Amino acid sequence: MSADPESLTSVGIDVGTTTTHTVVSRLRVETPPGGAASPEIVDREIAFRGPVRETPLLDRETIDVEGVAAFVERDLEAAGLEPADVDTGAVIVTGETARRENAEPLVHRIAADAGRFVAAAAGAELEAALAGRGSGAAGRAADLDGVVANVDVGGGTTNVAIFEGRSDGRERGRVRVRETRCLDVGGRLVRFDGDGRIGSISPPAEALVEALELPLDVDEHPDHETLAMLAEAMADRVVDLLEGPPFDPLTRELAIGELPAEPVTLDGVVFSGGVGRLVDSPPADPFAYGDLGGLLAAAVREHERVRSWPLLEPAEDLRATVVGAGTESTTLSGRTISLEADLLPLRNVPVVDVGDLAGLGGSRLCDPLEGALARLRELHDLPDLDAVALAIENVGPLEYERLGSIADALVSALESVPPSLPVVVVVRQNCAKVLGQLLERRHDRSLVVLDELAVRDGDYLDVGTPITGHDSVPVVVKTLAF
Repeated sequence: MSADPESLTSVGIDVGTTTTHTVVSRLRVETPPGGAASPEIVDREIAFRGPVRETPLLDRETIDVEGVAAFVERDLEAAGLEPADVDTGAVIVTGETARRENAEPLVHRIAADAGRFVAAAAGAELEAALAGRGSGAAGRAADLDGVVANVDVGGGTTNVAIFEGRSDGRERGRVRVRETRCLDVGGRLVRFDGDGRIGSISPPAEALVEALELPLDVDEHPDHETLAMLAEAMADRVVDLLEGPPFDPLTRELAIGELPAEPVTLDGVVFSGGVGRLVDSPPADPFAYGDLGGLLAAAVREHERVRSWPLLEPAEDLRATVVGAGTESTTLSGRTISLEADLLPLRNVPVVDVGDLAGLGGSRLCDPLEGALARLRELHDLPDLDAVALAIENVGPLEYERLGSIADALVSALESVPPSLPVVVVVRQNCAKVLGQLLERRHDRSLVVLDELAVRDGDYLDVGTPITGHDSVPVVVKTLAF
């Protein structure tokens, strides 16, 4: 047990295609004995679950920002929290909501309202990973020391995260996201009016209707057989998404992002999400939710391939993504960090990947750093940013002379960055303190150096203020793909 236990209050908010919900979690932080080890989040407890509410829309393309903000304000009040009480967490827009015209200002507004360090996030890959962690699929993979897929079927999208448990022979319980797969298939893609007429058909569903030549149109009363055919076609795509490659052309057409080149052998499958939770027991009234969700859940349940899968019970189903956002979005830096505390917190810091510097020396050390910064200038207008981040996978041997060479190369490369723009350097190895000290002797730029974090090109960072009693900062690594 740690001598310095501490609890962080974390908020997770999911603004989805169909529903919006909030959870408040307590994250217990401990530092292992010995002094050198980094602090860890050792326990996650859900302290409050807000009610599930229908996501309010002003029209088909516009989210009711004030309506969502009022939901979140009510939930925080019910949980007995002021925004100042919140230490970390994430608000994520998911499914079709991420494509609404005002999705980006919405998520930033809610994040700012919810607390000083609540991250704004969007993106199908991130949604898939958070849902899989929130549903317990990641934990199952760790327990089994095997490969477990979480299939999160929601109102607008189906997101698969495949987790791989890894044992080093001494310790079980390690797990990583092996890959994600995302698809434009969900129960809310077809909505019905109160009298049973079709109120709307979203573009992905229209693509299936056209491909299958189904007689479905807005304002018409469809027959049950035709709707069942559409639901079965959607279920086929969900199955194909998990079992491929090879993939059906329709699956490829509806895919979000890249699909994998190799199939995966699974030890377990977990269903989550608003539709996924119904797979085990579809509603007696297939139109109970005013959409195609009940029929889609029934079609997935009855699919002959799904019947052959090793299905596992979820720890969370409907709230899987929001639980993941509240309990699994935060990580902690190492303890040997170097920072100017008055720069923190930092929000939405874009990351460029420098790569592996281990085999490089002399003038060659500058090339990948300068290349990464050139990509950053192409992608962003630097004066509009609060900070930028460089991720270094491997600096090479952790020797004083080597770290001095890395510092020299960084100072040279950063000449192309406005001196007033803070820079975050993220290294995987435990060396941020020394590297930061070496950089301070070579320049007077505002700088934060963090270690023991895994980030990728295109990620964004939110960096919080140091944790009391720990030489560490909370970090949310996220995507912002609207």
